[in-house]
Amino acid sequence: MFRHVHLNRMLVLGVVALAGLMTACGGELPQGDEAELASSEAALGGNSSRPKEMIVYPLKGKVCDDGFVNLGSPENLGGRVLEGNPKIYARIDYSKGPVAAGLFKATKGKIRITFPFTEHATILEGEVILTDEAGNTHKYKAGDSYFIRQGQVILWEVKGKEVIKSFFNTVEAP
Repeated sequence: MFRHVHLNRMLVLGVVALAGLMTACGGELPQGDEAELASSEAALGGNSSRPKEMIVYPLKGKVCDDGFVNLGSPENLGGRVLEGNPKIYARIDYSKGPVAAGLFKATKGKIRITFPFTEHATILEGEVILTDEAGNTHKYKAGDSYFIRQGQVILWEVKGKEVIKSFFNTVEAP
């Protein structure tokens, strides 16, 4: 399990480097003088500087796709594909130490995943069916939130085209 957590942190750091160069939505470098640019990059990358604008994750309308980075195979996050050919993407809007927040997108498929972090998430678009080890199943749709602890085994199933969630994760010490 430590290997999955370590791999996740490395993956997050790589995504943060890319996301830190992007604005929250729009995919362009921030405009302004070099001090403002450095401040924006530092704020998105986890420095103590604060961004000037809050980021809004809309429940009404379409979530902006700009800034998402392909995370590769679900196996990279501790998952095992059971059905389909799901693709996973993320946009990291904040990362500092063991904490990360942003958006996550997954396409159609079914994955068994041992969560490599503790997560609070809210579904923004699409639907996902989550089943825990006790057999509890729930279909989450836009506006629904969940909380999963690091190490829990979850069946994650997207039946539609895709699901997008906002997330706040933390990696707990082993």
